[in-house]
Amino acid sequence: MVVRTRSQRYSKDWILISQEEIPPLMADTLVKSLGSLVQERKALQRKEQQLAQRQQQLIKDLDQLLRGIGYQLKPLGNGKGLATSSNGAIKPQARKHLKCPKCDRRFAHRLPLARHVSASHRPEKHKRGRRTGKKN
Repeated sequence: MVVRTRSQRYSKDWILISQEEIPPLMADTLVKSLGSLVQERKALQRKEQQLAQRQQQLIKDLDQLLRGIGYQLKPLGNGKGLATSSNGAIKPQARKHLKCPKCDRRFAHRLPLARHVSASHRPEKHKRGRRTGKKN
């Protein structure tokens, strides 16, 4: 099968390309693209390692400086800094698993949930009329 395409340089000229020629060009382009992506990824990994080493060195130097004036650095979370997930995002303190039975609000602890329910959803008390008893 023969495909007619326009030349990019001259819009009026047509080039005849057979279908057998198209896949090798696309495959070569794809292989080159994947190769360049692999190289870029390796370069980014090396850069990440360098930055991590630099960060550790800065923390170590800061710790030594602070120890000289009477302070000390202590790690938070997992011992490597803030409690972060694998992608670097800071994890929330606690999940809000407790759902209010009357509305869509969620709470992490029972006490705030109970306070919310009693303040927001308590049944309205019937207003009592004045007692018409005898006065002494």
